[in-house]
Amino acid sequence: MSAEERCKLDTRDKELLQQLQDKFPVAKSPWAEIGRGLGIAEEEVLLRCQRLSSDGVIRKLRTILNGQKIAACSSTLLAMRVPADKMEEVVSVVNEYMSVTHNYQREHDYNLWFTVTTCGSGGKDLRSTVEEIKERTGIPDSDVLDLPTTRVFKVDVRFKFTEFKDNGGGGDIPKVEMERTKMNTDDDQDPDETDQAILRAAQDGIPVVKEPFERIAKEAGISQDEVIARLKKLIKGGVIKRLGISINQRKVGIVANAVVAWKVPQEHVDRVGNMLAAYREITHSYERVTMPGKWEHNLFTVIHGYTRESVEEMAERLSKVVGISDFLVLFSNEQFKRTSVMHPY
Repeated sequence: MSAEERCKLDTRDKELLQQLQDKFPVAKSPWAEIGRGLGIAEEEVLLRCQRLSSDGVIRKLRTILNGQKIAACSSTLLAMRVPADKMEEVVSVVNEYMSVTHNYQREHDYNLWFTVTTCGSGGKDLRSTVEEIKERTGIPDSDVLDLPTTRVFKVDVRFKFTEFKDNGGGGDIPKVEMERTKMNTDDDQDPDETDQAILRAAQDGIPVVKEPFERIAKEAGISQDEVIARLKKLIKGGVIKRLGISINQRKVGIVANAVVAWKVPQEHVDRVGNMLAAYREITHSYERVTMPGKWEHNLFTVIHGYTRESVEEMAERLSKVVGISDFLVLFSNEQFKRTSVMHPY
């Protein structure tokens, strides 16, 4: 993928991006609420957000759903050894699948890494999808790693525009508190048909317009007030983890992306996984199965940074913090696909 031109952000842009990632107001006039908090007019907030969206900095305004509270999803990470002359063909096949959400070329002998996620009871299940992809690409089992998730410590792709600065690796490693979804058992019930219609529309993207929930209301056949009330209840009940924007990090200069795979003794996985998840530079922290004699790194984290050097330095420093010296830093040098998991309703 060719390098994307970096967008210039002023202080107001950064403040907006920070707030829009963390907590988007569920209200009829959300831009006014944001403006009051920042001391600027509603019209300026909306115009800035529309510009950031059209410039590609904001990928999408959408709900982030809690898979544990809705239709069950199964996921695995596949890595393949793909000959250079077959890469384009294999990528084309892999990217056909809606269940493939992320697909990267990485700097390793296993050079193609992609996730496969299937949700609900409709369509192919995870195992049959994986087998079909392997058959269609023609990559033999000896050149494939199949690494299902066994435990999730963190999934939280948010960037700190008002604090997170690239300092070349100096200073202390900044920590953040992990996001914990607070669930209210009084609201712990399955979404009804109207809730499902709202969730279906909202995860597909909420428009950056003056009244962003108006379109969802029309699609669901109810009033905006009811949409807002139901969304608040779904957030309170934990079905929606967060409502906010996703960022195209390359557009803001965060161009280095690496999976760091750690070889952690089983008795230390819980400690190390949670420690790593507490750092804001870590957006994902997973335990995955191993393939003895073939792949034995069992803890995967993702680090984003402004430079390769800052990512490498961060991995080294985290290694000292958690006391694990056996790790691999797998940089991506090509992004073939990046989308979101779409939950079926």
